[in-house]
Amino acid sequence: MKKSNLKIFISAGEPSGDMRGAELLRELKKIMPEASFFGFGGDLMAKEGVRLVEHIKNLSIVGVFEALKKLPDIRRHYFQAMFEVEKEKPSCAILIDYPGFNLKIAKLLKTKGIPVIYYIIPQVWAWGVSRVELLKRYTDKILVLFKFEEEFLKKYEVTAHFTGHPIVDNFAKQADIFKNDNLAGRRSIALLPGSRKCEIKNLLPVMLESAKVIQSRMRDVSFVLAKASVISSELYDEYLKEYPFLNISSVVDNTLYALSRADFAIAASGTVTLEVALTKKPFIIVYKSSIFTELCFNLFVRIPFLGLPNIIAGEEVVPEILQRKFKPDVIADRVIEVLTNSVLYSDIQKKLTKVSLALGPTGASVRTAKLIADFLSSKF
Repeated sequence: MKKSNLKIFISAGEPSGDMRGAELLRELKKIMPEASFFGFGGDLMAKEGVRLVEHIKNLSIVGVFEALKKLPDIRRHYFQAMFEVEKEKPSCAILIDYPGFNLKIAKLLKTKGIPVIYYIIPQVWAWGVSRVELLKRYTDKILVLFKFEEEFLKKYEVTAHFTGHPIVDNFAKQADIFKNDNLAGRRSIALLPGSRKCEIKNLLPVMLESAKVIQSRMRDVSFVLAKASVISSELYDEYLKEYPFLNISSVVDNTLYALSRADFAIAASGTVTLEVALTKKPFIIVYKSSIFTELCFNLFVRIPFLGLPNIIAGEEVVPEILQRKFKPDVIADRVIEVLTNSVLYSDIQKKLTKVSLALGPTGASVRTAKLIADFLSSKF
């Protein structure tokens, strides 16, 4: 196949996947300027030249119960992918996270002889090994964000390549805002409720009520809310209007800047917890989903932690307040405990330093793009 005909199907179903995909595309285009891309993604991937078959705003799902409710939509998107693959006949596919959908697409692609590259694998180390077999059977190259994922897959004779996490580059670009960061005594707390509508609805009200309790028990405390532009300002205002007395400001689409103005964070479980870890600011991880999702988690998950920093460290570096424990008084107690105990605060910072080093050096997307380009060169 001539390089000028190189056509790549790419699939990401969530905001984080859209971001990682855009970062990867930026580097791939430098190595393979002749390649064209189509598939599932968001505004960031579209900006990098992907012809979108479907936008992630119609794809993103959190929790087992929500997935069941959206089965008809998932089925429709699957047939969309089948149609586009048949029409475009891509040279290869790059699948980014979003395993419930992408693993099914991987099977389809494999039956058509299309090489499959899986970037950011499902959490096979948490949910058991059934998906390891699917990765082994339906993918041709696996690229992972964490060293422990590479080591885990090796136990099952599955070859993967650790490329590091791209958020290290994002942090390096904004590292200057953390220089001369004299936060002692500021008592400022970042609220990081996530970037999905369901997360805002589930988490932000309790975060704000927790802030109310903290403000009543601590002097000179302030808060900064990290907003996402994909969420309507009306939704944030709906909750904020109930707390006009809170000393709170907000930042849009810049979590790191919000963290630069804080010395502690209350963060939704997810990639954002790694961003906080890179700043070495102590924090707590919170989350609440449906009872059905909680039951599934308790039945099938094989690890003791939900938060990525704790999983990487192999111990509870930062507290996790989840599900039925996710209450304002519980959160306030843990926040105040850390903020008023300098020894505990310092100990958490030291452990977060080790977590941040485990994310690898800068240049993750460059390394990933080169591995993909080398793989394609060997195929075509």
